[in-house]
Amino acid sequence: MEKFQHPKLSSLHRENFIWNLKNVPLLEKYLYALGQNRNREMIEQVIQLFKDEVMTKLHHFRECINHGDFNDHNILIESSKSACGDAIYQVSGILDFDDMSYGYYVFEVAITIMYMMIESKSPIQVGGHVLAGFESVIPLTPVERGALFPLVCSRFCQSLVMAAYSCQLHPENEEYLMITAKTGWKHLQQMLDMGQGAVEVIWFGTARSYESGISM
Repeated sequence: MEKFQHPKLSSLHRENFIWNLKNVPLLEKYLYALGQNRNREMIEQVIQLFKDEVMTKLHHFRECINHGDFNDHNILIESSKSACGDAIYQVSGILDFDDMSYGYYVFEVAITIMYMMIESKSPIQVGGHVLAGFESVIPLTPVERGALFPLVCSRFCQSLVMAAYSCQLHPENEEYLMITAKTGWKHLQQMLDMGQGAVEVIWFGTARSYESGISM
């Protein structure tokens, strides 16, 4: 894959940008916003997992410019009809580029999976469908696939910790800031309880089903 070049590319190297997945360890200075409880223990567990399983592999990931915020509010969909009358949905546009930064392709996949988990009635299974969509364009490498679980968990941590911190600063915006927290803690707990292997079986099996034309 040819490396992207642009005269202003350096402006996207946001080294201490809290929403870049590379900077998950920076969450440690905001953990006080959670108090001392099981939620904080989960976050600390994931940060350590990130240090052990992601930071040591960053040099193996393919670099790119990350949009960084592919959630349902920022993706425009256009509907049409197939020849047999079924509804077909295509992504027609992307909004909100404030969180763009230089990062890695697998980061975008993980961020999208996390946000689709928040919206889905089948939060664990939806990761496989998102993965299949991304891999229909650019397949992940084995190392990138192996980092997907800790990266999705890490994105939950970013959203949950920064929401708690921001609520202390702006309590009047609590309803908006805590959107992810309404189900996010439950999803993160479920992922950690199931473990990486069990979640990967579901994600990779679902993604593989698209190869035969029969999605799960």
